[in-house]
Amino acid sequence: MTGTRLTLFSLVSRQVWPHVLAVAHLRPKRLFLLHTDDREESGRPAERLRKYFNVRSELLAEKSQLVHVPHDDFEEVSRRLDALVETIGDDEVVLNFTGGNKLMATAAFRWAERTGKRAVYLERGNRLTSFEPVDGKLLPRPEQVDGGITNGEDPLALLRCQLSASEVSRDGEELTLSERGVSLPEDAFFREVADGRAASLIASAGSVPGKPKKGDRLERDTAAVALKLGVRRVRRSVELKTNSPAKRAMTHAEIDLLFNWNGRLWIVDCKDRVSEQTLVDRLRQQLSPVGISSDANEILGRIEDELKASATKVLKEDLVAINDTAGLQGQIVCVRREPLPAHAMEYARGNGIEVIQRSELPGGFRRLLYPDGSARPEAMAKLESKFAKR
Repeated sequence: MTGTRLTLFSLVSRQVWPHVLAVAHLRPKRLFLLHTDDREESGRPAERLRKYFNVRSELLAEKSQLVHVPHDDFEEVSRRLDALVETIGDDEVVLNFTGGNKLMATAAFRWAERTGKRAVYLERGNRLTSFEPVDGKLLPRPEQVDGGITNGEDPLALLRCQLSASEVSRDGEELTLSERGVSLPEDAFFREVADGRAASLIASAGSVPGKPKKGDRLERDTAAVALKLGVRRVRRSVELKTNSPAKRAMTHAEIDLLFNWNGRLWIVDCKDRVSEQTLVDRLRQQLSPVGISSDANEILGRIEDELKASATKVLKEDLVAINDTAGLQGQIVCVRREPLPAHAMEYARGNGIEVIQRSELPGGFRRLLYPDGSARPEAMAKLESKFAKR
């Protein structure tokens, strides 16, 4: 039976996107966040989600509410849901059982089947399976959720909602397109970025303390390209610290660029410097005229091996960081001045890390943001050569 409004019951675990996307897609009037007494896995994530949705009044007409359910009592889960339904009147109820442990999800699904309530489950890739009540059974109906419905959400607010072992210690700089950046055609826009004139194309709110760094230009150029391709806003130089009371002031990570796109948080790591391999090669060239002793050559070889390993180490650190900062739906992009070593590229490909060279910024980001093939390779090819000459 369809009531006057829709109420969503959501089982909460660490991942936030199944809730943000479900609310944006289903547009409920009320949201009940069902959590267990496990603080790290369910309790604190539910509190962060409540805070997030209660600020985002555009998503919910009423304040979201927390409801405790057991994680280990199959029958009690069903009884709690029955009791909850009695408090909400004639609302249409939809159950989102994407979160929680297997026992909770199974118990909740069985409850939906018994009571004739619609149930939904969100898979990776924004694939939603909606189980519709038909003749006493729940029949699956798959559909694709448009991740773009959440593109207007603030990436920093989403990051705060997802963070578990860390917290934001510096908001960084918020970058958006300036009026000129909005009005300028893409080809002309990307040419100006390649010529080092991105400053007039983007607007900035907030600031980053300290002296300008060499890599600032690459970060702003990358942000400008992403913004022109459709990203609403980019956060630059966001700083994180541990949330352990014993290490309250310890900064442990800085995110070069952060943005929200199509139901994912994107973390971009920018390095605008000569590669370690190039530096070793230059040193060998400088030493060649005077000769390199076998001992010196062995030391250079060891340095070379250590530097090669450091390229992969950075990627591994990015992977560790994304588990806490962006969750399962996170995407890492590395923007580099020079190509990564072959072994590092192989590691990146094997772990879903995207790598873009500075010389291919417009085409590279268009490929990532629009994987359906809406890139224009012919126009991009001309612009790539312009970037490559910087």
